Amino acid sequence: MAKPRLYMNLCALLCASLLAAAPQAHAGEIKTLMKDMKRAMQGALASTTMPELRGYVTRFEGDARQASRESYHDDQRTYDEGMQALREELAQVEKAIQANNMSDAKRALLQINGTKKRYHKLLS
Repeated sequence: MAKPRLYMNLCALLCASLLAAAPQAHAGEIKTLMKDMKRAMQGALASTTMPELRGYVTRFEGDARQASRESYHDDQRTYDEGMQALREELAQVEKAIQANNMSDAKRALLQINGTKKRYHKLLS
């Protein structure tokens, strides 16, 4: 009789600890994605060919898509607003890439950097 009770208590404790760790896992995931976006941004800005630039931007876009699906418990509205601004600015980068215009693509990427700073400040 004691074993089922012990098992149930252990399960309850495990479930509670997993639920408590969930927000931290989300925060960790966002942080990892943001760091990778930073590296992709640096690579894109240092690119010397359109295929190289396109590869970094594709990586950046994938990270941004994944980050936009994450929840941000402190201020979800501002986080979502920032992710929407990022998507709109990435569309400008894509437009420049489609036009094979590296300087416009890099200019649009620099604009993203300014938006990033603004939203990081709002969310800190």
